[in-house]
Amino acid sequence: MPSRPISFSPGPSMLPDEVLAKYVAQVTSYRDFGLGILELGHRTRQFEDLFDDTIDLLRTLLHLPDAYELLIIHGGARFQFSMLPANHLSPERTADYLESGHFARAAAVEAAAYGGVHVAASSSRSSFLSIPEVNATRYSKDPAYVHYTSNNTEMGTQYERPPQPPESTWLACDASSDLLTRPFDIAQHGCIYATSHKNLGTAGLALVIMRRDLLTPVRPIAPFMSYATHAAAKSRFNTPPVSTILVLRLMAEWTAANGGVERMASLAEAKSKLLYEALDHSEFYQALVHSRHRSKVNVTFKAPTADLEERFQREAEEVGLVGLWGYRKVGHLRASLFNAVPLEGVERLVDFMASFARRSK
Repeated sequence: MPSRPISFSPGPSMLPDEVLAKYVAQVTSYRDFGLGILELGHRTRQFEDLFDDTIDLLRTLLHLPDAYELLIIHGGARFQFSMLPANHLSPERTADYLESGHFARAAAVEAAAYGGVHVAASSSRSSFLSIPEVNATRYSKDPAYVHYTSNNTEMGTQYERPPQPPESTWLACDASSDLLTRPFDIAQHGCIYATSHKNLGTAGLALVIMRRDLLTPVRPIAPFMSYATHAAAKSRFNTPPVSTILVLRLMAEWTAANGGVERMASLAEAKSKLLYEALDHSEFYQALVHSRHRSKVNVTFKAPTADLEERFQREAEEVGLVGLWGYRKVGHLRASLFNAVPLEGVERLVDFMASFARRSK
């Protein structure tokens, strides 16, 4: 495949060349079936095999315990902001939310339509440039669940380890940016969900890991909103996004072939270390996040002026380094180092940063 730009976009992320090549080969005829993946019916044997293979691969990659269901659901992580409380929150109960970023805040706002919401801790005073401090966390009495976002994509912070909820409840986690970039202790959680367009493939769905005893909603809700409905229908209560599931399987195969989650964690460490060291030794750029809270997936930084940041992005695109814009509501620069971003791409970025700084002083 011809040389392509390296995308540091927060999503949809770039895909490996071999994943793209395999996908393209299935567009006109899926596995010699005669119909392409965009035409493949979700009731065909071919799709049944594709779906089952995808689930088996992901269960293996995630080291998923038998007590957990793996669901593929439309709508990405944003739909889970409502689906989770629709199933597990009621007007007479309260759920606790740890507010570590704009999307963590959005999840809490949407949950309030279903019951009480208590913000147990927030890092809003630091403009979400830190993770909420453990000693400042105040849980409510008997929360229905505790929700946190493992990685703050827009500002570049990350939980090193899951928060410790009260013994009477369970953890729910939005792991959209860092699922498959590092090992997760699934058993510490009741639910983990992630959008598909960062490390799992392309946009169109969410992966939901749910402890089986939590599948049944706590009160009657519309069937489409119920995890139990999707589990009973094997994630086919309505027509699934067939082609997106193919990309999901191809990314799972690629991840497994390249050393699995453990190897992805090692690469995330190497890529982020290379970029943070360049920032910390620079007199031109400034990393936004203190080293104690930094994400290994989303690196945020700034140049001396907004004009220079705009010029930085334009000139970076000219040399094939794209998607370096910061969160639209805040500004700054950001490099998302999802699994498909190669180490060589980060090396190219670091070289460009040094060259740009020399030319701009």
